[in-house]
Amino acid sequence: MNEQQSTQPPAATGSHGDWDEARLEEAMQQLKLLHIKVRMLRDTVPKMIDPLIQKQPSPAIMFAAFMKSVNDANANVQEFTSLMRSDATKEVFDQVEKSRQANPKGIKPWRHVDHPDWFKMDSK
Repeated sequence: MNEQQSTQPPAATGSHGDWDEARLEEAMQQLKLLHIKVRMLRDTVPKMIDPLIQKQPSPAIMFAAFMKSVNDANANVQEFTSLMRSDATKEVFDQVEKSRQANPKGIKPWRHVDHPDWFKMDSK
């Protein structure tokens, strides 16, 4: 979960309504990062309880391993939360809502089977 992330809003070009292609690409990268992070959170609880399931040499070691996994999970959740609440994400979702209101027909749902590399961040 240590991908480089930009919490800065995409560079402003023109009014809020007309985004150029570069700005749309940045917005797509932001959404892809959010999607990857939220999918990675699916393993949070199993990773947290893993030290409790494994045989440990002593209760103190088991507790230390459990606390480390809880702290790691907490850091991952906080990272996602801060990314979700960032100004860049809010700006992207505002633009999505405006676009959806302006052109509500013809929006087809995104399917992961149509994009086999969806879980890999694009390098710039």
